[in-house]
Amino acid sequence: MRMFFYIGLVLLALSFIAAAAENASHAMPGTVRTFILPAYDLWYTFWPKSLLIFEIKVQRYVGLWLWDPVMLTILKLPAWFILGGPGIGLLLFFRPHRGQDNSGEMAEAVESFSLYEELTEQALRENPPDEEHGPQDIMPEHPISDDETIDANYPDDFIPGSDPYADGRDSDGPEKN
Repeated sequence: MRMFFYIGLVLLALSFIAAAAENASHAMPGTVRTFILPAYDLWYTFWPKSLLIFEIKVQRYVGLWLWDPVMLTILKLPAWFILGGPGIGLLLFFRPHRGQDNSGEMAEAVESFSLYEELTEQALRENPPDEEHGPQDIMPEHPISDDETIDANYPDDFIPGSDPYADGRDSDGPEKN
């Protein structure tokens, strides 16, 4: 069944190529100038020998009745439609995972989208809006543990219970008196 899906993909790709070829054929000299080019004219523009050989083989091996009313009627349609119509039909009918019930997965996805709103509501309940937060919330109480050495250049920094910025200097300007 998956093989028909891939055949549909190939037919759809060929229909896009046929649409591009139809567009390119408008620039070639001697082609019919219509808005939508029939598949017969497109085939004759690019590969006239193969069209004539195909016509002769159909008439000789199958019958004249197949070429004149049936094949010519089909070849009056655009090439992209002849290839794209069955391609889309095969893609839709033989698509993988068709008819499976994915409601459980969809419910999980919808639930995960509401996680942000739930976390925002919880944060607003736990933290009043006038409360300030900053780096002090994530800094540890004692940045240097007992097994770490104190920097010899700054022996007064990071002493538990002391404020290294309380030396009388303002962070924006000169020393205060």
